[in-house]
Amino acid sequence: MTRLVTCILLTVAAAVCEPNPADTPSRDQALPKVLWRAPRQMTTEDWTCGPGGCDRVPMPPFQFVKEDPGGTNPKLTVRDAKGRTWSVKFGAEVIPECFASRFLEALGYAAQPTYFLPTGKIVGVHDLRRSRRMVKKDGTFTKARFELRGQPDLVYVKGLDWSWVDNPFRGTPELAGLKIAMMLLSNWDAKDARDIGDSNNGVFREAEEGTSDLLYEVLDWGASLGRWGGQLRRDQSDCAGFAEDTRHFVKGVRQNEVEWGFLGKHGEDLTAGVSVEDVRWLMPYLLRITPEQMQTGLKASGATEREATCWTTSIENRIQQLQAITR
Repeated sequence: MTRLVTCILLTVAAAVCEPNPADTPSRDQALPKVLWRAPRQMTTEDWTCGPGGCDRVPMPPFQFVKEDPGGTNPKLTVRDAKGRTWSVKFGAEVIPECFASRFLEALGYAAQPTYFLPTGKIVGVHDLRRSRRMVKKDGTFTKARFELRGQPDLVYVKGLDWSWVDNPFRGTPELAGLKIAMMLLSNWDAKDARDIGDSNNGVFREAEEGTSDLLYEVLDWGASLGRWGGQLRRDQSDCAGFAEDTRHFVKGVRQNEVEWGFLGKHGEDLTAGVSVEDVRWLMPYLLRITPEQMQTGLKASGATEREATCWTTSIENRIQQLQAITR
């Protein structure tokens, strides 16, 4: 009601009432839509620091802003010494989210700047609820995922959530490649625009050198690196379960379509329609990821030496299964 009155007053005074960009994505819909870009060769530094680079590593001291009640795992919003805003997550999703950002970058898919901090302290914490088990009264914490928020050159566009069956990239190898990446990391939480108010698929407006693109992304990879399946079976950050499922990753090929063992939310939309040609398109980017690089990325994401070796071995096995069907 307030907005309507404001528009009427502006119309009388100046014969104009511009729409609020936060209210509608319409002005963004005409921008170029991007799901994938040819990736550059990743360095050890890239696998260590991820898509944000080492220059954007969170800088203490951290100032408490608020506790985020959304999602499954405890989260806080903080500001660092450089005034940047971070979403801080704790729990089992920390390693999967940090590693996935590096893995996606290596394949050419967009991911948010994400870092693992083994320890730290947040100044001014108070009235914590879900996070009180993760953050002590003096603000100290261990094993946290820091994800950058509010970048002026990368703005989340509200109202442009997309689904696996309704998006601008249907039938392309780029979309099939993202589906394969979801299954490679066992990300069973494939909620999308059909899950009203709870989508993990979003769009960012990227501004660079006078141009703007819409980057289509999977925003949440916390439900990865564990068991796939139904609600009572699936988990995350569970290398033993991840390794067990690896044996059933590729079940075969029927009429040029790959048959998968994967199960998850909207799992039928991830597994359907991925062809051998789609796998062949993705293989050059998968094959240039070395075991040493994956271990570097996993350890930078909080995995122990043993965990890094376990996950790397299974991901390598899954890639080999994909390579086998392209022959």
